[in-house]
Amino acid sequence: MPDKKRILVIDDEELLIKTFDRLLEKQGYEVYTVKNGADAIVMVEEEQFDLIITDIRMPGDDGVETIKKIDKVLKDQKRQKIPIIFVTGYADEKLEKEAMQLDPVAYFHKPFDAKEILEFVKTAVSS
Repeated sequence: MPDKKRILVIDDEELLIKTFDRLLEKQGYEVYTVKNGADAIVMVEEEQFDLIITDIRMPGDDGVETIKKIDKVLKDQKRQKIPIIFVTGYADEKLEKEAMQLDPVAYFHKPFDAKEILEFVKTAVSS
């Protein structure tokens, strides 16, 4: 039996964390959740992940800044870049443009379609 794919979810909203946790665990993924960028960076320093799903707007570092810092950690540790899916509840053209420069697998606006996001998750962890 292959190892479970490991997904890190970064979001400051408890409801969304629980939603992703249930949705992804039902599909057989191993899910880790954190509520801010600082905790996410610590997790990535210590663990291996196959995918990161992150909110864009969060207290402290936003999702874009968090991913930039995670990418630096991965580069410093000579590890491969982790695929990213961004989710956001806000329309912010500047942040969206910055996020797209990080080459995410997908970018979703809340509320999102669970089936659609699961398709992107499946594709991201399979590649």
